[in-house]
Amino acid sequence: MQIRPLPDIDLARIAPQPDDMKRKSLEQMKGGYSTFSYRPVRSCFDDIFNIQPGLDFGSAAATPWPTIEAELRKRCKSDEEFLYNKRVALGLHDFATSGRVMGRREEFFPLGMGMGRKVTYWLPMIVAIDEAASAIFIEPRSTKGLTAEGRRFAFSMMHERIRTDDEDFAEVRLTIAQFYKPEDGRRAVRLHTDETVELYAREELELMVASTYEMWREVLEERDREARGRATGTGPLI
Repeated sequence: MQIRPLPDIDLARIAPQPDDMKRKSLEQMKGGYSTFSYRPVRSCFDDIFNIQPGLDFGSAAATPWPTIEAELRKRCKSDEEFLYNKRVALGLHDFATSGRVMGRREEFFPLGMGMGRKVTYWLPMIVAIDEAASAIFIEPRSTKGLTAEGRRFAFSMMHERIRTDDEDFAEVRLTIAQFYKPEDGRRAVRLHTDETVELYAREELELMVASTYEMWREVLEERDREARGRATGTGPLI
C-alpha cells in the first residue's frame, strides 16, 4: 500500500519520541483532513516579509496590511479558515514591520532522508533579524505543534540542509517562529533560535525518520485491515 507522508511538523513532533509514545502518537494521527489549513497565510509569506528577488534586503516598500488581508480573504475557503490565518498573519506582519526584520529570497531545496522522503523545515528566504542573518521556519499551530524536542529535530534538519550543504551559510542563525495565544485579534510571534540546542547528527535523524515511517506503515496497514474487515463483515466482534 502507498504510505501517506507525515506532515513535517508531525514528523518533527513524533520522531524523537520513545517507541511506545511514538506508536501512540501515530495512532492518534487522523485519517481525514482538518477543517482549515494554513496554506493561505503561507502563500503570503513573501509579502509579509517583504522578500526581494535580488541581493538587497528591504529595497522595496513593504506590502501594506490591507493588501495582505485581501489576499488572505481570497484564498481562504471559510470564515473559520480566514480567522485562524489572519491571526497568524497579523502577528507575523507586526514582527516583520517592527524594524527588526528584512529579507531576501534564497532557495533552499528539500532535504532527502532516504526511502523517497524529503523534509522542508525552512522558508525560501534569508531574513536579517536584529541584523543577524537567519534561516526561518514558521510553525503556526495552536495545538500539536513543535515541542522543545520537535524544535531540536527541526533545527537539526535545518543545520544539515542549510549550514552543512553550503559553506556560504555556515554561520547563519537558525530560527523557528511559533505563536502565543490570540490577543487583540492576532497571535504574537514567539521566536526560538538554535543557540544552546544540542543538534542531532545526520545519522540519528535518518534513523528516527526510518523508524517513524516503519511504524507509520504498520499503523496504516492495521487501519486498512480493519476497514476491509468492516466492509466485508469479517471484522472483530464487539
